[in-house]
Amino acid sequence: MSTTPRRVYGIDLGTTYSAIAFVNEHGKAEIITNSDNDRVTPSVVFFEEDGNTIVGKIAKESAKTDPNRVVDFVKRQMSDKEWSFSVDGKTYKPEEISALILKRLAGDAKKTGEHDVVDVVITCPAYFGDLERQRTRQAGEIAGLNVIEILDEPVAAAINYGLNEDAKGKNVIVYDLGGGTFDVTVVSIGNDPDKNEISIVCTEGNHQLGGKDWDDRIVTHYAAEFQTQASSSTNLLEDQETAYDLRFNAETDKKTLSNKEKVTRKVSFEGDKAVVELPREKFDELTADLLGQTFALTDKVLEEAKTKGVTKIHAFLLVGGSTRMRQIKEKITERYGTTLGVTPVEFDVDEAVAKGAAKAGEIHILKGKIEEIAETVGGGDFNSLTDEQKKTVIEKVAEETGVEDYVLETTSKTEFKKVATKSYGIRALKGGQPIVRNLIIKQTPVPTEGSQIFGTAGPDADEIDLVVFMNNESEADAGIEVSEELGQAVFPLDGNLPAKAPIQITFKLDDQGSLTLVGLDQTHGKTITANFKSSGVMSAEEIKVAIEKSNELVVE
Repeated sequence: MSTTPRRVYGIDLGTTYSAIAFVNEHGKAEIITNSDNDRVTPSVVFFEEDGNTIVGKIAKESAKTDPNRVVDFVKRQMSDKEWSFSVDGKTYKPEEISALILKRLAGDAKKTGEHDVVDVVITCPAYFGDLERQRTRQAGEIAGLNVIEILDEPVAAAINYGLNEDAKGKNVIVYDLGGGTFDVTVVSIGNDPDKNEISIVCTEGNHQLGGKDWDDRIVTHYAAEFQTQASSSTNLLEDQETAYDLRFNAETDKKTLSNKEKVTRKVSFEGDKAVVELPREKFDELTADLLGQTFALTDKVLEEAKTKGVTKIHAFLLVGGSTRMRQIKEKITERYGTTLGVTPVEFDVDEAVAKGAAKAGEIHILKGKIEEIAETVGGGDFNSLTDEQKKTVIEKVAEETGVEDYVLETTSKTEFKKVATKSYGIRALKGGQPIVRNLIIKQTPVPTEGSQIFGTAGPDADEIDLVVFMNNESEADAGIEVSEELGQAVFPLDGNLPAKAPIQITFKLDDQGSLTLVGLDQTHGKTITANFKSSGVMSAEEIKVAIEKSNELVVE
């Protein structure tokens, strides 16, 4: 007798807009509309004075009249260990604000489709490091969700694309320009008819570059034109309400310029008025350097892909709402159309990431069920079974879950392969100068590990203290100035060691982007577990307090 399988929801936790999806009974990923009947929800939070918390469209509109009580673009703060937002005597960290957005998505899914959202796959920019990924996971925990996986956004988009039969054997570049972040990733989709293998070849990105920056250029232009026409020395952007209103209008005008050659906007401040025109040609000129930054990273990732044997690109996918800007498709075609022999294609730009995350979640659950039944049928993992045993397993899982055989067979053959998006190392001395010695190099397939042997400073040392860094360099050694300190790692020792006793330090990076450190006291053959956590990540007690604080708020 079939039972409804445990469902995992995919959440695109975006900088400007967020979305949630699930896989229906026919194996198709669907977006769940919110209570405003929209398919995406603005990632904006408004704290009302009565303790009510509003997330979404109304919160975004409230920024024009009450900006001090509104938080937006919080995803860009995930890497800032010091950032917080204070209102009504309470302080909120980025992961707490993100949790409120997740609560709105889950709550709306319950209202509009009677979805009981518990297990989720949450996406993040491929370029997020250990700190940002842990904070994203903790946001889910604070929201009361069970986070199955933190999935790279371009991986999610590739999954949504790559599980189609016509994608087999293709090398794809995913150009993902969202509201606040940018990633560009080369993905290789295997052509083995008996497998669905989606492999990340290499990725680059900037999580401080996105559609907001295009909006900001429009805002700056409007403000400058206003001052010229009004002969005013006043900087109207110093007024928060006016600045928010201009930014709101800038986003609208940016979208309009994808269809029209010119927009006109009335700007008023303190009795002065101006009528500002923005031709599309001027808009392209104002933002040319931003587009250039995305191309520099695209060039870099294409060159890296060549070193890994990927010389032919078969598809150029545009993902993320900001890729709707006309300049994106035009300039990409102009720059890469001839050299790569492909034309950029908009691919489900607002929804591909959430849908891919939902598919990844479904695959995770079904593969787990397949392995569970495989153990009872053949006493081993699914791939070690005979063809007849595999058939039996598929039939049993189909009977238990109601999922059709062919879906399960496809699921059992699906594999995802990722790479390290950052390099990780420790501070060391080289020629008397401090450097970062990278033990894990970016673009290396994960899971991976790297080791180095260190000597104790003196006899009877009771611990080794190491400073852990992250950087974007692709070499074994990186400068301190281009590296970001993640935190301190402390390896406790027995103390009964001679000077210069060898201690092997190993960094391990899993396919979730989580870093763990292990030491080996080679003198005694003893493994040492490091006490390491990226600074800025909440402790268990802090999470408990954050959950309690979140539960006090009514999220709408």
